Amino acid sequence: MILVCLLLLFAALLLFWRGHRLRVLLCGAGVFWLLGSWLAGPLVSLAQAGYDAPVEPRFTPRMAFILLGAGTGFDESRRLVPKGDAMARMEAAVRLYKRCRQTENVCQVIVSGGDAQHHGSAEADVYAPYLLKAGIAAPDLVLEDKSMNTIENARNVDQLLPRDRYDGMVLITSSLHMRRAMLSFGAFDLHPQPFVANVREPHSWKVPHPEGWTDSNNALHEMLGVVRLRVWHWLGLY
Repeated sequence: MILVCLLLLFAALLLFWRGHRLRVLLCGAGVFWLLGSWLAGPLVSLAQAGYDAPVEPRFTPRMAFILLGAGTGFDESRRLVPKGDAMARMEAAVRLYKRCRQTENVCQVIVSGGDAQHHGSAEADVYAPYLLKAGIAAPDLVLEDKSMNTIENARNVDQLLPRDRYDGMVLITSSLHMRRAMLSFGAFDLHPQPFVANVREPHSWKVPHPEGWTDSNNALHEMLGVVRLRVWHWLGLY
C-alpha cells in the first residue's frame, strides 16, 4: 500500500509538474530501484529493531496469551484459511500455552482479529479450529472477533480482559508488527510481555526483487504506523 501511494505521488508529479518530468521520472525510478534492492534489508532491520529475536516470557500462576490475527485467504478449494504469518503465531501460542499448563494455574489464549479483509468470517473464528486441534482446551480459548486493526485489537482486548483474573500477559505477533502492537496496547495501559512468533530476515539485492519491494512496503507500513500512533497520542486522541 505504501509503495502504491508513492507510485501515485510520482504519477501526479509527472502530470502536474510538466517542466520537470525527466527529473521526476529519474527520481521515481531511483526510489523504486532502491526500495526493491539495497534499501529492503536496512528498512526491515530498522522496523523490527529490538524485536528481532524471540525472548522467552516469564510465567506466572495466571497467564493470558494474546494472539493477534495476521489475515485470512482462500485455498485452492475456496476454503477460508489462515494466511501470512498466522501459522507461525498460532504455533507460538500453542507452544507457550502447553508450557504454561505444565506449571501454572490459569492459562488462556485470547485470539484477537475480526474480518478486516471482508472474507465473510473473522480471523479469530478461522483460527479457532486450528488452535483447538493443536491442543488448546476449549475453555481456555477466548475469541475476540470484532477488531479491524491493531489499535482495535488493543481496545477490544482491554474491554474483554478482567484485570483481576491475570497477573501475566504475553503478546504474540511478528517481529515487524511488534513495536506498533506494543504501543497500541500501551495506549490502553496494557503492558504485556512481547513474544516474537517469527522474525523477518533482512535481505538486500543488487537489482530490484519482488521480495525487496514487499519487505520495503511492510517495513515502511509499520514505521509509519508507529509515527501515526505517536502523533495521535500527542494530540490526545487516545
